[in-house]
Amino acid sequence: MEEEQVKENSKIYLKTPYLDAIQSIPGESAHDKYCWIAVEIKARIAMGANLEEIVKMEQFPRALYGLIKVEAAKILNRTGHTSQSNYEAIEEGLRSENSEIFSRSLQAKEFFNNITDFDYFSNNLLHHVSYNTRCKIIKKLAHRLAGRNPQLAEEFFDGILSSYGVDRAMPILVACSKLFIKDVISKQKLVLSIGMVNLLYKRYPDLIVWYLKLSNPALNDPLERRIHHVKISEYKSFLPKLIRRNLSAFVEIYEMHSKNSLGVHLSRKQANRFAWNAKKYYLDKPNIFYKLLIPENISEEDMKIMFPKMLPDKIEDFNTNRMLQYLRQYPKAFSVSLLLKSYENVYGKSLLDEEKMVTAELMKILPAEERVRQAKIKTRKHDEDSIGGNDKFMWTSFLPANEVLPKIRERIAKTSDMFERKNLVSQMLFCCKVNEDDESLLEVLKYVQDRHRNEMSSFHHAFLVKIQSIYDTLHLSLDHWSILFEIIQRMYAKAKSSDFINVPMDFLETAVRFRLNNNLPPEPILKMMFFVLSRGYQSYWNVLTDYPEYERLCLLHFLRIAEQMEQESWNAIKTKTIPNLIMSIYRFNERHAKVNDLKIEFFSMRDYPWIFNELFEMLKENRQDFRLNALKTALKKNEIDIYNHLWPSEPDIATIDINTMNQLKKDPKRILSHWETYYDLCRKLNYNGAVHRFVRSLRWYNTIPIKFAERCVDGVLKGKNENLLVMLGSLVHGETFAKFIEPLLPTEKKIDMDEQSRQNSFSFLHKIPYGMEMANPPVPLELIGRLCEGDYLSSSLSALNNSCRRTSVTKVIPFAKHLCCQRVTVAKHGIRLIAMVTSLEELIEFLSISWKQQEHHSVRKVVFDKAKHLFRRMPSPSTWGLMKMIISTISEKEESLLLIWPFDLADVPNDYITEYLKIVLEMIDRLEGTSKEQTVKSYIISFLRSIDFAICNILPDEFLVELFRRYLFNETCNHANPAYVARALLINLYLETTGDNLDRRLDTFSKIFVDAVKSKWNMLDSTESPHYYPIRNAVRTLITEIVYTKMKPEARSLVIDRVMETFLSVLTHEDDAQCYLLLIYAQEWNRVKTPKEFATEIGKKLSELIEMYTPLFSYFIADALKDFLKHGHSDNFSSEYFFREFVETLSELGTVEASYTAAQVLFLFSKESGANCHLPVLRKLAKTEHPAIKSLVNHIQK
Repeated sequence: MEEEQVKENSKIYLKTPYLDAIQSIPGESAHDKYCWIAVEIKARIAMGANLEEIVKMEQFPRALYGLIKVEAAKILNRTGHTSQSNYEAIEEGLRSENSEIFSRSLQAKEFFNNITDFDYFSNNLLHHVSYNTRCKIIKKLAHRLAGRNPQLAEEFFDGILSSYGVDRAMPILVACSKLFIKDVISKQKLVLSIGMVNLLYKRYPDLIVWYLKLSNPALNDPLERRIHHVKISEYKSFLPKLIRRNLSAFVEIYEMHSKNSLGVHLSRKQANRFAWNAKKYYLDKPNIFYKLLIPENISEEDMKIMFPKMLPDKIEDFNTNRMLQYLRQYPKAFSVSLLLKSYENVYGKSLLDEEKMVTAELMKILPAEERVRQAKIKTRKHDEDSIGGNDKFMWTSFLPANEVLPKIRERIAKTSDMFERKNLVSQMLFCCKVNEDDESLLEVLKYVQDRHRNEMSSFHHAFLVKIQSIYDTLHLSLDHWSILFEIIQRMYAKAKSSDFINVPMDFLETAVRFRLNNNLPPEPILKMMFFVLSRGYQSYWNVLTDYPEYERLCLLHFLRIAEQMEQESWNAIKTKTIPNLIMSIYRFNERHAKVNDLKIEFFSMRDYPWIFNELFEMLKENRQDFRLNALKTALKKNEIDIYNHLWPSEPDIATIDINTMNQLKKDPKRILSHWETYYDLCRKLNYNGAVHRFVRSLRWYNTIPIKFAERCVDGVLKGKNENLLVMLGSLVHGETFAKFIEPLLPTEKKIDMDEQSRQNSFSFLHKIPYGMEMANPPVPLELIGRLCEGDYLSSSLSALNNSCRRTSVTKVIPFAKHLCCQRVTVAKHGIRLIAMVTSLEELIEFLSISWKQQEHHSVRKVVFDKAKHLFRRMPSPSTWGLMKMIISTISEKEESLLLIWPFDLADVPNDYITEYLKIVLEMIDRLEGTSKEQTVKSYIISFLRSIDFAICNILPDEFLVELFRRYLFNETCNHANPAYVARALLINLYLETTGDNLDRRLDTFSKIFVDAVKSKWNMLDSTESPHYYPIRNAVRTLITEIVYTKMKPEARSLVIDRVMETFLSVLTHEDDAQCYLLLIYAQEWNRVKTPKEFATEIGKKLSELIEMYTPLFSYFIADALKDFLKHGHSDNFSSEYFFREFVETLSELGTVEASYTAAQVLFLFSKESGANCHLPVLRKLAKTEHPAIKSLVNHIQK
């Protein structure tokens, strides 16, 4: 009974009127059917029929009414039978939610060519179509207007900008005039995409050059606020295009970013063009432009000019090996001469006199006599420094071979460690290479052959790798190679124990080349190669690919070796050898066919029937071997008859791709004959975009879509295969699919977790939204809304967004507003949908109402984010009014919104910045009475940190004064301390100015300081600590930070003097001795230039300070001085140098006060970092007869 019901359902849901209508049109393919439609329409036009009469023809199915109407209107217009009804038909087609009808309508050039009025276009089309359709229409309009009517394009850009925002209007920008685009970029602070830059460059190259220069780092003045951030790194792939048409612009832009690593990569063609045309630039500034050149293209004469300019300005930045990298392609003599001469000319001294500068890389190219001299210096220094081991022996390798090799052999004889012996043999090879001593190399090879024949396999492998890396082995003599051949032959004889399959292939290739170049038979080495290739891990058998004749010879030998192998050995390797060998032969043919090399004789695999016999036997054993996948593709391409012989019953279908689409267009009958195979492949690859496109295109072919649809429905209803819903959605009309899935949708909002079958049911329902995404036209939004009501929301989100993008805005907006009235998780998505599809005016009104009506903090956060994004992208009175209203009504309920401070000022225009900050400050004040204290303090800190240097200069002084009065002395014991950030705002931003502005700001600061101290100096805060005076702690911290902060020299003296004046106007030296002493030290330092002068002045001041505070306070005087020496001096001196010079000078002044203070400061420093580095000063102070000084020095040196 149940099975009969399923069949009945299958019959019901197989009604596909849209597919049936397409089937009724004559023709095998989409092209044939559309051609028939066009022929019939033209015939009726010839008979004098109008649009209405044509679409009512009996030959045309009613299900295709919309499509036929659009096609008829297009043909009528093209044939000169224009009328208003034709344009209305195309307009109706553009409003269609059916992507096929819309796409055909979009091809109506006459319609877009006759658009002249934005208001009509917007009111009758843009306001009614879907989001996706609107975007495509705007792009099409831009394409039609480009180069034809810039004035109309500008009108449309302004209209779309005001209606839908800058993002939607951007495509039209390409069609506008250059001046208009430049003005829009400047006003809107546009950052162009790389695609837009490429498009505009074709029309207005000068405009793009101007735009790219906006990225100039020199424009980033901290005193001026820049909202327009053009990052040149976003366009590094475009910059090379400037070389051809705008070389000077490229040079200027590249040079202005020379301090940053742009990572611009030039192709060889671009690099050659740059080298040819930009010679004057790279010769003048090689440090900047060298990396754009191909080193091999730089002549010796050019390098003579460039290289001296590439040396660093400071000698300590010079790196020998790095500089040698620039010279690596030149002869040794030239490189050495240029390096040494350039070094001496730039730095005034000889590089060879600087032992640390002489590196191993330099010594490799030095003349023999100088190399030996430097090697002796290096080894002698290592002896003096007691450095032994490999470092010393590395330098000895640069000595003459007859001195070095015997010593290394002696050391090898005493070494039991194989790895150490391997390293020593490498040094022997290196020594021979450096000395260019081929006789000694021959001795070393004989030595290795005779004395190390029984070493472990890793020794011999390492030896071959090392000699290949040190020497150009191809150019060694016959004597050398005879020994190397014996070594490799012995390894081959012991193949299993010597791990021969891992012998370096490049060594074997060189051996083959050497033997061929010297008319020696290559067969012995080729056998070794065959062994490695057939048993190792390589899948490519193409060797010596730079020498086609040699490559072909090797492949021929490999074929011969394989054919002549004993059966037992062959059976062990054939499953790997056959596919790899055949593939390598095809690669050889394909590579040389591309370059059209007529000198090379191609392989014909028909000359080697034995290998295909072996392949056939291999297929009998295992047809599923993974190694056959690539081979099948190659045979299908190169030997189709052999392919059909080996795989006779297997259809030529491996995947669905562009080739399949082409096959469908050219020969749909062949697809039909194997439709089941294609169906199975589509079923398996239903997630693939190419499959979706293939299935959609099947609609317009005979029989195939009907068979696919029946099989899909059967699989869904009988087989419960939910994955087929995706294919079915791509295949049938959206209305048909909606009717099919409606009974399958859940009737309950919640999943019953008690039933095991619900898991399978949910899996089935989970796939329905994926089918909805494929449906064309989109399914009714009400069906998706049913999924949003229950536990299936997460599954339906993608379909919700997808369908709303493809559904008319007039339907989406009421649907989305309905979602906004549902539970929180659904309401948030409703708000996002409206923000996506509606116009700016409607969106502002909607967000304003939603903020007032929605109460849940999560939903309000979505509203806030959308409003903030809107203001950021389109700052205007209307968007600012919305933002202002929202910020003004934020309450403690929105604490989650403020967890990550959302009020970023980076994109707030200068016109709104002051009011923006005032509104945010009012919000903080409002929250202060209802939120936790620590939470509010975190808001204040974030608020103050958002003010940078440029914003500080924009804000009115009274607003900043208000901030300082509130927070500068609002000190607390905990870490969440607004005063800390307020101090940074005052010192680093507010007082970081000069001239009259600084005087005025210092007056303001003095008044704030005096008022705060007078009113709060004796106020105790027992809640923090029993003896805690917030204002006193705040004053000390503030003055300490002022003293320690690095300022401009012209401002520092004035600031310190005014702070001291302000301090003494309300406090005495006894009220806060630490502040007073630091200010005294800072004043004295401002009057001098060196640590010695500073020590002298402090020495004079000490007696006055000790008299003022009495000797009992001397420890604190010294402690404050120690702190100043650590933090308060200039960057012109290192801390160590400054302290050493100061203490030495202070100890030499001869007064008891100065000497004792010096000893105290040393004592305080020794507690932190030890006193060993100040022993000379301590020894001087120890000679003093004063008991306090002597005792303190002895205490330090205990």
